[in-house]
Amino acid sequence: MSFQDLEAGRPLVSSRRERVNGKQDASQAVASGIFQINTAVSTFQRLVNSIGTPKDTPELREKL
Repeated sequence: MSFQDLEAGRPLVSSRRERVNGKQDASQAVASGIFQINTAVSTFQRLVNSIGTPKDTPELREKL
């Protein structure tokens, strides 16, 4: 699993260990959710920083 996979919207693939007995460890599920949120926020921030005009200032971009 990579950042490119998440940005492309590919579903997460569980590892063999997580699929044992069809159950996923709760802490691993939380960690996975946090990773997905952080990745989405980073992607959003990168996209916001890539739009605009040359007149945009860092302050304006931060407000966005």
